[in-house]
Amino acid sequence: MKPSHLVSRVSLVAALACAGGFPAVLRAHHSTAEYDNSTFVEARGEVTKVLWANPHVRLTISTQSVDGVAALWELEGQNPGDLDRAQIPRDIIKVGDTVTFAGNPSSRREGHMYVTKVLLPDKTEIVLRANAKPRWSPEHYLSHLQATIDPARAAADRGDGIFRVWLPVAANTPDWASDPPLTESARAAWLKYDAIRDDPVIDCRPPGMPQVITRSGRYAIRFVRAGENIVIENEYRDIDRVVEMTPGAEAAERRAPTPLGWSSGRWDGQTLVVTTTRIDFPYFQLYGLEGVPQSREMTIVERFTPNADGTELTYDLEATDPRTFTRTVTAERYRTFRWQPGFEFMPPDCVLDAAR
Repeated sequence: MKPSHLVSRVSLVAALACAGGFPAVLRAHHSTAEYDNSTFVEARGEVTKVLWANPHVRLTISTQSVDGVAALWELEGQNPGDLDRAQIPRDIIKVGDTVTFAGNPSSRREGHMYVTKVLLPDKTEIVLRANAKPRWSPEHYLSHLQATIDPARAAADRGDGIFRVWLPVAANTPDWASDPPLTESARAAWLKYDAIRDDPVIDCRPPGMPQVITRSGRYAIRFVRAGENIVIENEYRDIDRVVEMTPGAEAAERRAPTPLGWSSGRWDGQTLVVTTTRIDFPYFQLYGLEGVPQSREMTIVERFTPNADGTELTYDLEATDPRTFTRTVTAERYRTFRWQPGFEFMPPDCVLDAAR
């Protein structure tokens, strides 16, 4: 059963559609945590605020139907890094513009939407969500999927085994995520989790392990040598993880717990195996699995495996925490990354107003 505030939202959408404010309410088939992806809303209004900042582009739109019914929409869109790479100007949407917009309304917050598309006054369409297609102007649109790579930069980028920039292209939620093998106390805490209230990174706070890699969206990662160690750089919140390749036997005991924990690494052929302990971060987060509590007893083993020609990288994960799980859980081929020669690594700053 839908919450009452969602019913009132649908009623508002229907009223505006009848009055000419919303041309259509369509159906979609995606799913996200907050946004009602079973409903697709289209509307027209005046831009009153533009915030082009990480982690999401945000717009405020004032709409009004022919009979004077007013509504204010807060729109959240794609991360700006992808749009910057596509050379979409940050000032392309201006305060005062009258635009048509479409997307998925929030099931939790009145007047909020994950916007997928915006049609500008000159009929240019901007696609603001991953994998979305143009709706109004298939011959005249701008999308992050059109990101360009400098040919000279690409030609000079030879790569070096795992030491290159990797772009995420796929994620596979493990089968057990729909009914995770949780201890009694962990399940009780999980059932109380509220993403809007409890998400520790929603206000620009940096994510910890494993969320920094398991729920980092479309942001790239890069492996860099740092003396005898390896640094895993992440565009997502500009976070660097140090992997110690020659740690002493007592190294873990000397380390204070941190959100990223302490990571040691070894090579298994071409596979980089990273074991992380001493994690002080409240939740174990995967795509399709939010809000599972984790303790400082969590041990995470990751395997980064490039294919034979170095163009693809698969990511496997194994997690053990006796306070959280009744058994060790695994996520094989949880993420797949692809090498894009010449890709420019662009870690953005997070802006608090863009996070909420």
